[in-house]
Amino acid sequence: MFLFSWLRADSASSSPMNVHITQAIQSVANREAVQADRAAPPAAKGSSVQITLQARRIAAEKEDADKSTAALAEALRWALDAAYAVAGERHSADLTALSGRALAVMALNEAAEFSRAESAAAKMELRGRDRQAVLAQIAEGGLTASSLAAYLNQSVSARATMSAEERSLRDGNPALR
Repeated sequence: MFLFSWLRADSASSSPMNVHITQAIQSVANREAVQADRAAPPAAKGSSVQITLQARRIAAEKEDADKSTAALAEALRWALDAAYAVAGERHSADLTALSGRALAVMALNEAAEFSRAESAAAKMELRGRDRQAVLAQIAEGGLTASSLAAYLNQSVSARATMSAEERSLRDGNPALR
């Protein structure tokens, strides 16, 4: 944010090169804003209420908890196909708001409902969530023995709340532990 304010403040009196740089950065920022608007759920568009990604994941966890694995896989297949139809291209669905159980069902692909690319994307999303948890822990208090112990305690308690599918996936895949 500091860079944008600095470029905006100096752009009137700066060289033509700085003006071009400022315009390029503003163009990228505008493009990212448009993409974020497109990625927002339909109910959130045109509304001043913003639902956080974490809240959407919690809602998905609650909704998916009572479904059988087969019913969840079928619902995911339908949702993915609908997302592909809207986007106009295959493998373009946003998996960030899915529950951990839904991602595990996709990654395990026991019912052969999902393509290899979809299973790989689900694993990549889970790895990304794990990476974000580690980075958040490090950013919170630095990398110390106590921060690592706190992270391990959180990991153990998180594993206790995981679905059977998530534990199965993580047990079979060392990159997802």
